[in-house]
Amino acid sequence: MSEPQKTALFLAGGGARAAYQVGVLEAILSLLSEYGWPDRQNPFEIVCGTLAGAINATVLACRADHFEESVTHLLRI
Repeated sequence: MSEPQKTALFLAGGGARAAYQVGVLEAILSLLSEYGWPDRQNPFEIVCGTLAGAINATVLACRADHFEESVTHLLRI
């Protein structure tokens, strides 16, 4: 019996990377929406990060029950 697979997101550190990560998260949200993915459902079961990426990971984790809202919040800040 095989273990169910989990999708993880790792956000690396580095000042400018944090901004790039938010753009990538926005693109992921857009693509998922096109394919009918529920905007509340987080596609990542595991989220972690270091340095600046940890700040983005924390926002995603704090709003884990609504992926679109967390990405929108990151875009605002």
